Amino acid sequence: MLVRICLFLLVLFPLEAASACPQYHQYETVNVKKVIDGDTVHLEDGRRIRFVGINSPELYKNGRFAPEPGAVAARRWLRNKLPDESQMKLVFARKRRDDYGRLLAHPLTNDGRLLVAGMLAAGLGELMLIPPNHGHWRCLLQAEQRARRRQLGIWSHGVPNVPVQPGWQPLLIRVHEVRAHRGRVTLLGAGGLELRAGRQLPAESRRALGRLRTGEHLFVRGRVHRTDAGWLLWLNHPWQFYREK
Repeated sequence: MLVRICLFLLVLFPLEAASACPQYHQYETVNVKKVIDGDTVHLEDGRRIRFVGINSPELYKNGRFAPEPGAVAARRWLRNKLPDESQMKLVFARKRRDDYGRLLAHPLTNDGRLLVAGMLAAGLGELMLIPPNHGHWRCLLQAEQRARRRQLGIWSHGVPNVPVQPGWQPLLIRVHEVRAHRGRVTLLGAGGLELRAGRQLPAESRRALGRLRTGEHLFVRGRVHRTDAGWLLWLNHPWQFYREK
């Protein structure tokens, strides 16, 4: 009977069931030496930890002296949570190091929940996931959406609707045309922007893209490339986009 009840609830509330945030009961406790910025921490033992699931604004990107908007606030928030010489609970990610040699981990709250979910909900950074460390994307995406709805932190200035330069960026576009044929899906937006469903995008997400209609609005993010016709952005992961209600 219990199993039947659970299955019934899953049919009624599939999204809520799928997006439940994890609570860890096994973790490593480490000693914090210093918070570097909104997503990186130095430990007393010399290890450098890069948080999984968030990309906070850069303090000194590409040698510039002016921090990106929100960078100082993100570091301040994290330093209040993790003062020097404090302890932090964390769970290492499936892929343990990034291209810069930093260890990748999920920092946890005192009760074992994802600290990054709270950071995203406060608008302290943008959701960023790199496979295979993307297991909690639904939980983290919902946290980020709450910040966007309330225009908190990095979302207080809105989201542009057309690219202005190449590179990774969020966009809020109005769909001008949907082309779906034999599993291939392409969306056209303003300013010559073309969105293409990549091979890595799951079939369910590809179908969701294909069901969009002209005039609907879509939040998207990804690396924008300049082309002869305008701009191109590949969608390879479901957390890169959602329909704006």
